[in-house]
Amino acid sequence: MPLQDDLLKMAALDRRVIRAFMESNREGLQTALSEYQALQQDIRTDLLDQTVVSISDPDVIALLQKVTTGEGLPTDKFLKHLHSVSGVEEILDKFGDDEFEALGSELFYSWFSHYEYINGLADLRPLVVRGEVSESVSRLVRQIKDCYAFQQYDAAYSLCRTALEAAIRDICVRRHLFPDLGENVVLFAKFNWNQLRDKVSSGPFRDRLSCLYSDLCTVMHARKTVGKDEARLAFEETLQVIEQLYVVNGL
Repeated sequence: MPLQDDLLKMAALDRRVIRAFMESNREGLQTALSEYQALQQDIRTDLLDQTVVSISDPDVIALLQKVTTGEGLPTDKFLKHLHSVSGVEEILDKFGDDEFEALGSELFYSWFSHYEYINGLADLRPLVVRGEVSESVSRLVRQIKDCYAFQQYDAAYSLCRTALEAAIRDICVRRHLFPDLGENVVLFAKFNWNQLRDKVSSGPFRDRLSCLYSDLCTVMHARKTVGKDEARLAFEETLQVIEQLYVVNGL
């Protein structure tokens, strides 16, 4: 689903823009803005000759509606302001600390600030394991922390399920639990959740794993939405289960 993938990438770039701005990382901000604009143009071009778009993920549907109705994302408001003054690259080069502070107050800090971002990150601990985890597991934990820090609690909750699945697939690969597949993680898609779960867990721990997975599915399948506390508790439970998964599998 190229369009869905592009929209999710666009949302990730939007978070990169905000983070770079808050950290006064001008080079990172300029790069993220450039990538955001290029991807935005590609999406608009792809949509020109489409009359109906089918997307199963409700979060992506909401994102597409924002992108196409003029509401836009925070980055769009940022770009609109920059273009009203000058070109993006030129204005970023000219902005001093005072200008950045003023722009932040107008465009970002009115609804969100670095205080909320830092406090959000501080709420969530890192994953602690004895050995290594796959890059996908590490990346997903980082994305969950970012979503939570930016108050995207439904997204953080849903990504907990994805991180859990990534950890189980990583364990299956490392332990060669499906020897015929070698290290081809992509082929693990042929196995359903129950098959993968039963390869890495048993007894009461398997029951705990099943309950957590079922709970995380409720937001993924749009059966409920969650707030800050629920997202934080789900993240902590997910980390505990992932950590135990690696331990019981000798990793």
